[in-house]
Order: sequence, then structure tokens, then C-alpha cells
Amino acid sequence: MARPGPVLGLTATPWRLSQREGFNHLFRELHCGPQVEELQSDHWLCKARVLLSPEGERVEGGEIDYTGDYSESGIELANEHRDVWTAGALRFWQKHGEDRQTVVYAVSVRHALNLFAVFNDAGVPAGLLLGDTPTAERAKLIAQFKDGDIRALVNVAVATEGFDLPDAGCVILTRPTKSLSLYLQMVGRGLRPKQDDSDCVILDLAGNGLRHGIPEEEREWSLQPRKTPPPGMPPVVWCQSCEHLSPAASHRCRNCGAPFGEVCDRCGAWRVWERWTRKTVCGQEHDPVCDLCHYDAHIQARLPVTAELEELAMLRSDYELPPHRDPFLKNLLEEERRRISGSAEERMDELRSFIRVRESELANDYQIDKLFENHLATLAMTERPQTRREERRLFDEWEGGLKQELEGRKKELAALESQPMDGQLIFNNARERLLQMLEAEAIEAGLIPQNQIREIPSQGSDREYSNRRPLDIDAWMTFAELRDMTQNNRIDGFAIKPVLVRNPTGVEKPIGRWADLLLEAAEWLIRERLLTKSTCPVTFNRWRRYLVHVAPINPENRPFHYANRLSNGLHLECGFGVKDMVRNSNRLLEKFDQDPSWFQVRLSQ
Repeated sequence: MARPGPVLGLTATPWRLSQREGFNHLFRELHCGPQVEELQSDHWLCKARVLLSPEGERVEGGEIDYTGDYSESGIELANEHRDVWTAGALRFWQKHGEDRQTVVYAVSVRHALNLFAVFNDAGVPAGLLLGDTPTAERAKLIAQFKDGDIRALVNVAVATEGFDLPDAGCVILTRPTKSLSLYLQMVGRGLRPKQDDSDCVILDLAGNGLRHGIPEEEREWSLQPRKTPPPGMPPVVWCQSCEHLSPAASHRCRNCGAPFGEVCDRCGAWRVWERWTRKTVCGQEHDPVCDLCHYDAHIQARLPVTAELEELAMLRSDYELPPHRDPFLKNLLEEERRRISGSAEERMDELRSFIRVRESELANDYQIDKLFENHLATLAMTERPQTRREERRLFDEWEGGLKQELEGRKKELAALESQPMDGQLIFNNARERLLQMLEAEAIEAGLIPQNQIREIPSQGSDREYSNRRPLDIDAWMTFAELRDMTQNNRIDGFAIKPVLVRNPTGVEKPIGRWADLLLEAAEWLIRERLLTKSTCPVTFNRWRRYLVHVAPINPENRPFHYANRLSNGLHLECGFGVKDMVRNSNRLLEKFDQDPSWFQVRLSQ
């Protein structure tokens, strides 16, 4: 049936939780209206103050369902032995909003009943608005709320989209959500302009402000599927003094004026408090400076230069390569050339192994039939062939995909075998090693305060060193630190291996392979009920491959390179080199809001 004419769609939040689906298949153009801050300035919306409960007193998210958001059952399970989402909500409200008419957003019907009881037991007249509340009773509750007879109106996904409560001066969020749309709809119920031109207080007990920012943050909307947000700092900063949220770039709390940092006397830049952690650890034997200037301050004051300070100096080093030193520099360049070619050889060995296995499978009718049977088992019943003819057609397409992937790997191998060396990378690595040696000579000459001399790798060795500073393999390091080291070529994956891993609960486990880091990260997510069939597939590499899936099959029916079966039956792709193994371990944890800094590893030669 043809459309009668042009179609106009209206929404306040053109945003979908799925990163693979937008609105571009429904509409051709997007015309954006004014941002929230503009509407507030023109008094079409009231101002808002967002307050976040302290860490440890926030509702946890739990399991993620097929929609990509936290499921009701998962949230309930994650908080069943905590009172932060019931009595904690009442306490936070009594502290910041008890003089305001309040809308409370609950997670589920059971949770709403508990909140309703908690408020009434505390002497606060509350109403309960559920999806099955009769129309007459609903109208009565809303009238009582507007008249002030009810102070708190508890609801479950009722007072969100299109629900008008002009007198709501406070909104309590006890439901965590990954959906920006749902967050803005809940918050928006309190942004209606008030007769007395007062503001609205948003009491966030679920950490939604840390995920999505404050309501008036300027947002760029698009019809296209949304992109995965880059990892980094939250879009807000939390004030410990008054518990208000301010934009991330704020130097002071916009509510109480408490500073979030100070200006460094040495570099003149404003630094957040996290940049001043060494100010007190050091004992202040020099002028107070931020951590980026700490190393230079020690040199100027002729104080001991510790290994930690050396690491800081390495991260911000802006030295230039000294004059040419031949033939010693030639030896360094040759060592780096051999080391870098070693990483390429590792990838070429992986490709040769894959090509050998795939060619063997395609040449063996029994093996290829078994693989096809496994492929059919991964399909939904509605997708499986019903006749022999359909099965043959599907087999031809599937086998063609395997052959196409095989040809792609052969081309990649041929390109690697003919690829010239990265001369700039070789030069940079040799430069770093030479600087290391010159700094050691400067220590001996008294130009730099006495400290432990760096160990200089012997000439000709290509697997006994990191190309930056010596690595303390006896110390624990976080997954995040390990990622930085591997990406900067400071760890030789051939000579150094992980031997112990420690999870956030402090439990240590012996390991022996780089793949074990990825396996331990996945098993932790399984124990936390985050990595489930409903959250699969977990993708990477711009959707061309899966990291975790219910079957060891990538898009277009391509099998995993090296599949590992997890404890809950899911399959984990472990066909990576050392760098990608460490990077994907971090990515997997970050995808489920787990901080890689909570996980530690110890290395050994």
C-alpha cells in the first residue's frame, strides 16, 4: 500500500539503544529543535540540579538483556541484599528534596511496592501508580499529587513518555539504564516550568548521570546508528561536598563552588585533583606541582629520582634524538629491525596455520560435512532448510564463504611477506633505547641525582628487553597498565609471560598463556551474570568479527580462529597476538562497565 504523502515523525529523543539500528531506514532528514539549555534560558523548561548518591550507595545495574539495557530481574538480583534502592532512596530524599513534590521511578512492580511502603512507613504520604492502575484511580492519584495531598508518587515506567506533572519539583531515579532516551524521559517529567520559576532536583541513585551527563548537556542527534562511545572520563564531575553533578570541564562545583583542582605553579595549567596525588606522597620536599611536572621538580631540587618518577618522565618525554653515534646506533637499529620483524612473523605463522587447516577441511568431504552440520545447529529453526534443494543451496553459499575467507587470508599473508619494514617505528624505538643509555651516563656523571642505573640490554639481543624502560616483572600491574605497555611495545610477548592473575575480589589464579587473561575476564563477567546468551554476540573490529557468541561462528558463517568454550557454554575467540589479546581483555570488561584497573596480573620471564 502506497503512502498517502510525506511522513513527519516527532520525538524529543531520536536515540536508540542498539548501536546497529538508527532511524535512517524510516526518515531521510533530521531537523533538530533547540537544545535543553536553550529551552531553559527561554523559560520553556525549568533549571535542573542533579545530585548523585555516594559511591557504595548506588543501585547496581546487573544483567543486560536482549535490548542492550539492564533487565528488571538483573537489577533486582544485583541489589536484593542492599537497601540503597529502598531505604537509601528515602534517606537521600530526606537529605535533599523532602520539601518538594516528588516523582519516584522504580525498577519493577515489586520494587515499587517496597518503595511505596518505605515512604508511607516514614510518615510521607505516597501514591502508587502502576501500569494496571484503573483510569479513575490514576486520575485521582494525579489530582491528589497536584493538590499536595500526596508528596511522593511512585511509578514503574508509567510517568515517563508523554506524562505531564507540572508540579514535580523533585525526581528520584532508582532505575539504572543504558538508554539515553529513557533517562531523558524520566528526568524530563520534572523539567516542566514552575509557577514560582523554581528549579527541579534530580536525585540520581543509579549512576545514570555518570553514563549520560546532565539534562542540559548539548547532544548531537543523528538518524544514523549511534557509534560506540570512546572510553574515557565520565561526562560529569561529582562534588563530594554537596553531592551535585557539574559538567566534566568545570573547575568548580556549580552548586557550592568547591574546587575540583588547582593551577600548577610550574606549568601554569589547571589540573584536576587526580593530577595531584603525588603532592602528598612525596612529602613536599619541593614546590607543590602536578604529577606531570613532578619529575622535573625532583631534577631541579636534586632529589632522588625513583622508578615511579622515571615512568612519569617516559610518558611525557619530549627529548630529541642526540647526534648520530656510529656504529653503536647502527647496532641498535638492527636489533629493532629484527624485533619488529618478529611480531610480523608471529602473524604470518598464524595465517599459515589457518590456511593449512582450512585447505585440509575443504579437501576432506567428511570434515566439511561435519562443519556444515555444526553450522546448521547454530541457526534458528525458522532459518534451517526444509528441503534437500534448500539445504544444497545453503551449503553452496556457506562453502563459498569459507573459500572466500581463505582467499582473503592468503592475500593478507602475501601482503605481509612483501611488506617493507616500518622504518619510522624502528628509528623511534632505537632512539628511546639510546636516550635510556645517555640518561644512565648522566646519572654517573652527576648531572642527574644518583639513582639506580638502568639495565642496558646487550647488543644483538632482540627478546631480552622492553624498548623503553626496564620492566619490574615482580610487581602486580593492572590490565589497563598492561594494555598501555603492550601497545607501546614495552613488553616482548615471546620472552615474558603472565603467571598470576588477580580478580577484583582478591582471588589469585596461576596462568601460563596470554589467552588466559581474556578467558579470566570472560569468566568474571559470567560469574557477575553480565556475560550471558542474551548479551551475545559481543562484537569488535567494526562488526566484522565476534569476540563472544553462542556458537564459534562469525558473521557470514566464518568460524572462529581459535575458539575456547566458556563455563556457561558460550564461545570465546582467542585467535589474537599478544597486543590484541590484552586489548580485547580490556575491551570486553569495559563493554560491561567493569574497570580493567580492578584486575591485576603478574609477569615472569
